[in-house]
Amino acid sequence: MKEHGRRILGSLPVDCLLLGAVAVLTCFPYITGLGFYGDDWGVLGVFGSLTDHFFGRLFSLLAHHHLGLSRPGQMLYMALQYKVFGFQPIGYHVVNTAVLALGAILFYLTLRQLGQDRLIALSVGLVFSLLPHFSTTRFWYAASQGNLSLAFYFLSLYSDLRMLKANYSRRWLWKGIGWVSLLGSVLCYESVLPLFLLNPLLVWHRRRQLEVASRMDQGQSSTGLPVAPLTSMRLALLLATNLLVLAPPVILKVLYASRVPRHFNLADYFLSFFRLVKDAFVVSYGVYGIKLPQVLWKIEHEYRDALVALLGLTLGMVVFLFLRQRVVWGNAKERPAQHHVSAGNTPLKPKAMLFLIGFGMAVFALGYAIASAIGLSQTSPTGMINRINSAAAIGVALSFVGFVGLLSSCFRKQEVKRNLFCGLIALLCASNIIVNATIASFWVRAYKREQTILQAIYQSFPQLGPGSIVLLDGVCPYDGPAIVFESYYDLWGALASHYHDLTLRADVVTSRTKVGTAGISTFLYNRWIDYPYGENTFVYRFDHRMVYPIPNAQAAHRYFETIRSNWDNYCPPGAPGMGSQIF
Repeated sequence: MKEHGRRILGSLPVDCLLLGAVAVLTCFPYITGLGFYGDDWGVLGVFGSLTDHFFGRLFSLLAHHHLGLSRPGQMLYMALQYKVFGFQPIGYHVVNTAVLALGAILFYLTLRQLGQDRLIALSVGLVFSLLPHFSTTRFWYAASQGNLSLAFYFLSLYSDLRMLKANYSRRWLWKGIGWVSLLGSVLCYESVLPLFLLNPLLVWHRRRQLEVASRMDQGQSSTGLPVAPLTSMRLALLLATNLLVLAPPVILKVLYASRVPRHFNLADYFLSFFRLVKDAFVVSYGVYGIKLPQVLWKIEHEYRDALVALLGLTLGMVVFLFLRQRVVWGNAKERPAQHHVSAGNTPLKPKAMLFLIGFGMAVFALGYAIASAIGLSQTSPTGMINRINSAAAIGVALSFVGFVGLLSSCFRKQEVKRNLFCGLIALLCASNIIVNATIASFWVRAYKREQTILQAIYQSFPQLGPGSIVLLDGVCPYDGPAIVFESYYDLWGALASHYHDLTLRADVVTSRTKVGTAGISTFLYNRWIDYPYGENTFVYRFDHRMVYPIPNAQAAHRYFETIRSNWDNYCPPGAPGMGSQIF
């Protein structure tokens, strides 16, 4: 038993090191080129105005802002990073990458605590850390709280599982960590909220597994259960406390989240939910599953990058060799709760793989329960809206590994099973590295475009009077899935940060912009924004490097009917939340 424990504990640091290294190394081709986009600029503009007593004014702002009341964890996370990094984007993206790597490690550790075989747990952790399904959270500061929320979720479940094996004093320590992690996860982002309903079931099931293993080993406590095991009643009460901890943040979100519908119809909700899951299934298991070779073919022919391909193949080979050579295959000593399994057996049992697929798909569907409730009805393979896939990606990783394991289990020879499973997992990892880096290249290019646009505006407007309005034209709002400038919020934030004036107003001219008798109106996300004519109202035409004053309706009609005519034909089709599709 002691030898078994040493083997398990000895494998954990090595596996965690591999998970962290792969997650970090994959971002090397693009991390230094990432910047700020969309909502980032608006948040930075607000933070930049909180010069004195920063955190005191921040909490005052949170108390009067819907996002601050429904996601205080997100706002605090973003504010802390702003205090450290200011307007230098590299720091934000390094932290986000580290959090994503930590989440993958905690996912792996949680699976091990659930009694999952090392080979499967490590494969799931690797696949999860590289999935392009929620790629936006890798590149977008304003969406990075999704990764932090996932890391907290895994830590909460891991803590509850560790509680099963702990003595009395440590039991409460782990439970306390679980409560704090639960709060941190939900206060940062809400998509993981339905998954907490699974945690009591998983913990209860694991307890029964440990009891069975303990009886088979004739009551030896070293198999996993503590000397004074939790009774069913005590465990039920401890798990019930999770609901009490969840209640306050859930109530806050229902009361203050801006997207929560005030009139809820259960039939409409289920219809919307099934539509969203169907759309997400096509993306997750179609575009990035069955059609993944087609995506790679397009990358090779249209977005080829030799260094990215080399990195993907190199790390894929590392994963293959590690899984094949370093992970014990079918050894009973590596199966923590199943010591009765013979050494010749393999972890790739068809029944186990089918369960992994089914459970993964259930988690996948559950990951969209909140998104559907707040009115989100579609997702995208590459666009900004794919941030809602973060919780569902847990299920995708589980089911993908289950599919690979099921296919490998069809062969009789152990060597064939081993090579096929390790090879397919490595190939999936390499492919996802290439896909993520390709998507990232558009975000890198978009930030360079932003910097060029802003420098041109700053040169054209050495100063801007209070209340000035700048409407940007001659710019495509999206570069592939990445945002250049698309709205009143991002351009305003960038200008307010530079000119240190929150009274400025700014927006982007698009094909949906309307010229009225009293002013110009722009449209985004089902909302019209009006800008009155005046001496301080300007259109800045970026491609001409020209400023056009718009003091009245006549000047506006002259500009939009003559100078701007047919500009939108030069931009690829794009939509808010989607950008321009590349796959």
